[in-house]
Amino acid sequence: MKIVSLFQLITAGLGFTSRPAVDRSQLNQHSAAASAWIQRAYQTSGDGGISKGFDLLRYRWALSYPETTGYTIPTLLNAARVLELPELKTMAVSLAEYLLEKSTLDGGVVHWKTGLNAPPIVFDTGQVMFGWLAAYRASQDECFLQAAARSGDWLTAIQDPTGCWKTNQHLNVVKVIDTRVAWVLLELYQITGNETHRQTAIRNLDWASQQQDETGWFDKCSFLVGRDPFTHTLAYTAEGLFECGVLLGDKRYIASARKMAEAALARQRPDGSLAGTYAPGWQRPSHWSCLTGNCQMAILWLRFYETTNEKKFYEAAQKAILFVARTQDLRTKNPNLRGAIAGSQPFYGSYERFKYPNWAAKFFIDSILKLEAIDRGEKNISYIG
Repeated sequence: MKIVSLFQLITAGLGFTSRPAVDRSQLNQHSAAASAWIQRAYQTSGDGGISKGFDLLRYRWALSYPETTGYTIPTLLNAARVLELPELKTMAVSLAEYLLEKSTLDGGVVHWKTGLNAPPIVFDTGQVMFGWLAAYRASQDECFLQAAARSGDWLTAIQDPTGCWKTNQHLNVVKVIDTRVAWVLLELYQITGNETHRQTAIRNLDWASQQQDETGWFDKCSFLVGRDPFTHTLAYTAEGLFECGVLLGDKRYIASARKMAEAALARQRPDGSLAGTYAPGWQRPSHWSCLTGNCQMAILWLRFYETTNEKKFYEAAQKAILFVARTQDLRTKNPNLRGAIAGSQPFYGSYERFKYPNWAAKFFIDSILKLEAIDRGEKNISYIG
């Protein structure tokens, strides 16, 4: 195993300061580079999935991550159309097939560091379902829909009466980010009409909404009890509530998401970034920024712009995307780094420290595709997740 030198770490970390601001017209180049990096993450995995990402400190690629491989499938299908790269569609369907092997007989999906004998995880399962539903819509192969439906049944069967999922949680911590599981259950309902999946989603949304305080911040939004939540997980929760509110036509969930989106917008820094973590009431913001969270918030702001036509959401989203784009290195000749998006900025921040996770690139691509779809006058991109 190669250990990267201190000089290389410092060089990579300081590269951001020497990069010029990104022009709005250059974003297609940035999304194409991120897509190419995801292709490399796929090629290096060796098992048919997408590597969790590149670890600069240890200078190696991680194992494949089923959860994020799942929700990257819709991204690849959208990018294939917009960027005119048909090989991305082929890759996306292949990834959906790979994920069939990562599902238990009951329909659950295990965490990336564990084998099939480990307990499946609620959140991971939901995100893989996004991939199967996208692959089904793209290929009309019933096996993907059947896999998603089986997972939906499993999620319904293990849900706590309160609406949360108390079992099968990563690190055994109950989390509000499962609104993103509720979202995919409603997407499944749109296809199958299975009312039990719809009711499972609503129970979770009602429970999650109760965890929000008057400032828009969410309790039970961290991976570990007692830790300030990442912007990444706050955004997960709000986007789940928003998209479910749209699908259900329920203004309560949209209002909950808006409260969070407005609070984040009020705290956007002049350079377009958000703090990486926030304590209750949006106190104690970290000095570093979670790049994935910036991209997710940009997408949520753009969704509010689509529905309200309020320019402040569009402008905030564009600023956030351009900030993240500036952190992306398009000049390096190192294929492990070119086009990647780090976990944090500076990259020694607490979220995925010294690493380039695949989902950071995924949400970065999503945010650019959404911004440009709006500019073209398109209401929605084709595949959801």
